[in-house]
Amino acid sequence: MEIRNNSKSFGPSTSAKSETIKLLSDLIAEDTTNPPGNESRVAGLVKRFFESLGIEYKTFEKEKGRANIIGYIGKGKPRLLLACHMDTVPAGEGWNSNPFKARVDGDKIYGRGAVDNKGPLAGILMAAKTLKSVEASLRGQVIIACVADEEAGSKAGMRYLLGECGLAAEYAIVPDIEHELRKIDVAEKGLLFLKVTSLGKQAHGSAPDEGVNAVWNMHEFLALLKGYEKRMKFRKHALLSPPTLNLGIVKGGEAANIVPARCEATIDIRYLPSQKSSVIVSDVRKMLAGVTRKNKKAKFALDVIDDQKPVAIDGGNALIGMIKRRVVEVTGKKAELIGISGTTLVKPLAAAGVTAVGFSPGKGLAHMSNEYISLTELVHFSETIVLVCMDLLA
Repeated sequence: MEIRNNSKSFGPSTSAKSETIKLLSDLIAEDTTNPPGNESRVAGLVKRFFESLGIEYKTFEKEKGRANIIGYIGKGKPRLLLACHMDTVPAGEGWNSNPFKARVDGDKIYGRGAVDNKGPLAGILMAAKTLKSVEASLRGQVIIACVADEEAGSKAGMRYLLGECGLAAEYAIVPDIEHELRKIDVAEKGLLFLKVTSLGKQAHGSAPDEGVNAVWNMHEFLALLKGYEKRMKFRKHALLSPPTLNLGIVKGGEAANIVPARCEATIDIRYLPSQKSSVIVSDVRKMLAGVTRKNKKAKFALDVIDDQKPVAIDGGNALIGMIKRRVVEVTGKKAELIGISGTTLVKPLAAAGVTAVGFSPGKGLAHMSNEYISLTELVHFSETIVLVCMDLLA
């Protein structure tokens, strides 16, 4: 890949496309569906790639088969971390071809993970190849983080690396938001998963008064919970929509002729930077207490399954300015700042004090059948990443 510092736009070379196709095809062929993950399959490919180029690397594995592999180019600070994940969601149905065998059709390459997140991973690895060739000119370090378990909460991936393995950086780019290189993610809603358990007493269905129906008690709570997001207090955010609440799972009962002794509800709340998860949890506890005051037989337990804080990055920081400028030079198009309701690796990185943003190629095809990515975009992405790294570190 040729490094261009003053080009307005360019077309990717045939050799860059061919190499990207081969690399991405190999990544797609390794089934890393999460669960169970088996990210070690892709980590093995990355390891051989790093070794072929002389890139130093370390492997971290919290669980057997759930490898994370980290490559290092250059030394010192500042450190720019490029973070991709190696796991995918299940392929599902509706594919026109084998989801684990890459299919090239014109400028598109199809396969599970083409967009989320093996395509961007291939683009980052191609950028690493170029950066290794100019390593001596870097005044800082590029860290290529190929991580596990992103699709299921990152407990064996990024959160493990930051919390237990000493992974650290001043800046990070997470290529996991799609948007065809036209958007930069600088804000994300917080994620709060709650599990409410209603505890009753089992009895024969013909004598319900002898038991305590956990499902009916849960119903009373859910009636209070419905519409709670509209009652929340918050300040509007310029890039984020209002908070949301989703009742994702309700499980209760064993049979029609048994009074259910247990019912569980799992709730997904996305909240804004102006809100605190502790206040939300307190509000939910008050709703549960309201049910028990009216119904002395009702008992509940509340568990916080996950709480990932919101992200709000200063849109005027140097990294964002570099990305914006280089996108225009490479693609001829502008990149705008956005906020998202979903969750990426930006969250745990920002929580660890890293200035992290999302930026990536691809359309909104993640988790869908016939997922594909543009090869031209991938090569443009690689060159943009190289130029941003040179801006920041050289």
